Amino acid sequence: MTLVRYDFHIERVNFLGMYVCALIGLFVFLVCGPWSIYRGRYHSGSTDQFAAIAGTVALGVGLMWVAEFAFAAQLLIPTSVPIAAGAMMIVVKSMSNWVRRNLRQRTLSWSGSSKPTLVIGAGSLGMIALDMIAEDPRGEFVAVGILDDDPANRHLRHSGIRVLGPTSEIADQVDKTGAAVVIIAVPDLPPEELERIASDLDSRPVEIKVLPALREAGYTGKDIETANVADLRHRNFRDVSLEDLIGRKPISTNIDDIASSISGRVVLVTGAGGSIGSQLCRQVARFNPERLVMTDRDESGLHATQLGLEGSALLTSEDLVLGDLRDTAFVHALVAEVKPDVIFHAAALKHLTFLERFPEQAVRTNIGASLDLLDAALANNVESFVNISTDKAAGATSVLGRTKFAVERAIASVAVENGRRYMSVRFGNVLGSRGSVLETFVAQVAAGDSVTVTDPEVTRYFMTADEACELVLQAAAIGNPGETLVLDMGEAIKIDDLARRVIALSGRSDVEIVYTGLREGEKLDEVLLSPEEVDERPNHPLITQVRITPVDIESLKALVDQSRAPEVYDSRADLTDTLISILDRSEPTEFPKAAS
Repeated sequence: MTLVRYDFHIERVNFLGMYVCALIGLFVFLVCGPWSIYRGRYHSGSTDQFAAIAGTVALGVGLMWVAEFAFAAQLLIPTSVPIAAGAMMIVVKSMSNWVRRNLRQRTLSWSGSSKPTLVIGAGSLGMIALDMIAEDPRGEFVAVGILDDDPANRHLRHSGIRVLGPTSEIADQVDKTGAAVVIIAVPDLPPEELERIASDLDSRPVEIKVLPALREAGYTGKDIETANVADLRHRNFRDVSLEDLIGRKPISTNIDDIASSISGRVVLVTGAGGSIGSQLCRQVARFNPERLVMTDRDESGLHATQLGLEGSALLTSEDLVLGDLRDTAFVHALVAEVKPDVIFHAAALKHLTFLERFPEQAVRTNIGASLDLLDAALANNVESFVNISTDKAAGATSVLGRTKFAVERAIASVAVENGRRYMSVRFGNVLGSRGSVLETFVAQVAAGDSVTVTDPEVTRYFMTADEACELVLQAAAIGNPGETLVLDMGEAIKIDDLARRVIALSGRSDVEIVYTGLREGEKLDEVLLSPEEVDERPNHPLITQVRITPVDIESLKALVDQSRAPEVYDSRADLTDTLISILDRSEPTEFPKAAS
């Protein structure tokens, strides 16, 4: 650069001064380079790395200027030379990063070993997706274009990849580019849009992937805008999940409240081998209880729960208890031995149609086992009892709903008598639970069968198992004696829409929807609150706290005895009528406040 400054007149160059400045530059990069540039602190080609390079260059230029002033009597090099050289270095380094990135893209394109990929979304997440593709050492994907509906992004380019058009042209762009993969990089994409994209790709062998949620990496709100590929490069693009089909946004809970109610306590979870019970065990374990005891009559379920918690399942732990809650002696022996501080009661029969046919089983399990567990809890001074209920208990029209509502009211009765923090938590359908409607749809489509929907207008509430269990724990921390806490489930979703989304994403246009009609006891629309219940949320914006009217527990115990009598099989309708009669009898009662 000094030679250029003097138009290559060598006789005008102060070689000693040039060597001094060169040594200054070498010293700066040997000392600062490993710490700021070459230590792997920054992602290659990122703005952070660019800033580090620029800062190091500026330091070198500054020291050269100091040397210039120190040897003012003898000009080392022209003052403009360090500035020009520094600027040139920054340009060269930036160009090398650009060339390296684009050369990799071209190499992947020419090799034919990578899958041509379209990215949906030209926002910050779309740029992250392109960076993840470019930096993947496996070279699994190669970006061939971006689709975005914002006209302002129509001519946008990123690392040589340009926006080809709106998402409405996705089918044409797949045909033009030969894309084998579509990656969705749009935050909170409405499920209706996901269904439309999948439908447009019908009959084309294209995979649909989703950028992993930044919230899973601990980002929220505006933090997402500042995230970069370094935050996600350890994650892979994932397949479309059931959660994507319902479009639920993540919930927030008060971790401190939950931790204080669980940490250092002995916790007993019933139904621990079931979908909700097993997830509840995983959530409880996060908060370091003194002991977590899990019980179920399903040995395979307990095996799976221990495997998920500990990574092995030898079934030798004293904290795994195999037994049937319908055995009164077992229930009392279990609670007396464990002496829990907190009981989460998740064991129940839940399939509505079965319980309409066999109401005696519903009464024995959902009511009888719950009453025995309540008695055992009282006898052993259990501080807190949380019963897992269902939205079908609100305005109950089915045997399932009535038995669960009866338990809610029995718990209210116990709370009236002793003031203990015994309560229920009510929520709707849980994604991924065994026998859930979405799991059924997926299985039907995979088998090539027709998808069965009861009615084209039927709606239901959905939430993920993680959400449900976190809010159950939150409810346990804030609930008052005798309350039923109702979790906010968002907007009800049409089952018909869910079925169509599952079919669209499967790529099987030959699958039909068959409407079977509502079954006995089913509602067209589920509700979370009965008409007389008031939506009050004094402690948490996602949890309604409802005062439940007590019930005559002795009448419920007599009903359980009736369900065990041999003659019940002759007239199951009488058992159901008796249950309805018991629930119709009620008197308002004042509830005690929870002890602080």
